[in-house]
Amino acid sequence: MGAAALALVGAFIVPAVAHADDYPSWDDVVAAQNDEAAAAAAVTQIQNLLVQLQAEVERTKADLEAKAKKWQQLDAQYQAKSAETAQLRKQAEDAQAIALDAESRAGQWAAQVVRIGGTDPTLSLFAASDQADDLLSAIGVSARISDQANTLYEQAVQQRNTAQSLTDQAQVMETELQRLEQEAAAAMAEAQAASEAATKAVIEQREHQQQLEAQLEVLQQKRAVTEADYQTGVQKRAEEKLAQLGVDWSQVSSSGWTRPAGGWISAVFGYSDSYGGYHSGVDLAQSCWNPIVAAHSGTVEFAGWNSGGYGYLTIIDHGGGLESYYGHQPDGGQLVYAGQHVETGELIGYVGTTGNSTGCHLHFEMRANGSRIDPQEFLAAQGIYL
Repeated sequence: MGAAALALVGAFIVPAVAHADDYPSWDDVVAAQNDEAAAAAAVTQIQNLLVQLQAEVERTKADLEAKAKKWQQLDAQYQAKSAETAQLRKQAEDAQAIALDAESRAGQWAAQVVRIGGTDPTLSLFAASDQADDLLSAIGVSARISDQANTLYEQAVQQRNTAQSLTDQAQVMETELQRLEQEAAAAMAEAQAASEAATKAVIEQREHQQQLEAQLEVLQQKRAVTEADYQTGVQKRAEEKLAQLGVDWSQVSSSGWTRPAGGWISAVFGYSDSYGGYHSGVDLAQSCWNPIVAAHSGTVEFAGWNSGGYGYLTIIDHGGGLESYYGHQPDGGQLVYAGQHVETGELIGYVGTTGNSTGCHLHFEMRANGSRIDPQEFLAAQGIYL
């Protein structure tokens, strides 16, 4: 093998982690076609790169699912603990009010006892009574007043102890709540980082996969092709993919799409351990009442409550068999109505957590003639990355 051939083979050695400079150019492919060994090395390299791209997508997706699941669990614990703490705090406040009322009534009875006869009401009554019957009656009244005062005092002490116990429990729970809040925030930061890594992997795959497949086809078929032919092939493959779903490509603009909401991907499309099954869209986690916009122009097909788990749902018909779904919006957070025309980027509602939802996020779906498709993949084909 000549030096030139060795150089070509060396150019097609695949590193453990691919970088921008590691992907073969069309010039590399054309040069490799002139040498059998170099062409074989190029085929192997491209096949390995395709495997690496898919493996990285799957790895980052799994990492995202694990970290998103951890965040969802901690966030659910925090929300539950927050509600429990608020309830306990309310109980402590109510107990404080009851204790103050009991103390007030006990004080009133004690004052009445003192008015009857100082510290020893029996002596006072004895000195003031001329008749035995009057004395016995007065002693009975005094005893009842004294017993009632003691009972009220004991009740006041008990209520005060109850109030203090509830207050102490609430303080302990407040500390636990702060810990959960910090853990949930840390888990959210990790999930955000995982989401960014997963998005980066998808973008990397989207940017290189089609070109690598086109280059592989050229090398395996041993035919000449230009990069212009490749660009035509990209369009053709996109058309074929949508055509399989019955979508008319001529009605689907390759531009004019936008991200439907901010936030990070907390759940991806497809089968997910986080959901214990199939997830029909992409979840964009963000605080409630953040804006949701139309991903593309179209006509609002539905806007209202959905009993199938979406909560308040908006559906936009984009024509050509394409629809976009925006789920879990808050009550009062939908700004459009059925039959209304909307433009790309137009405000249509807000992020919420209604329906089958454990936290504030937008559930975004794309459908082609009723069949669910991967929103992340579809938008990436339009140059929009979630």
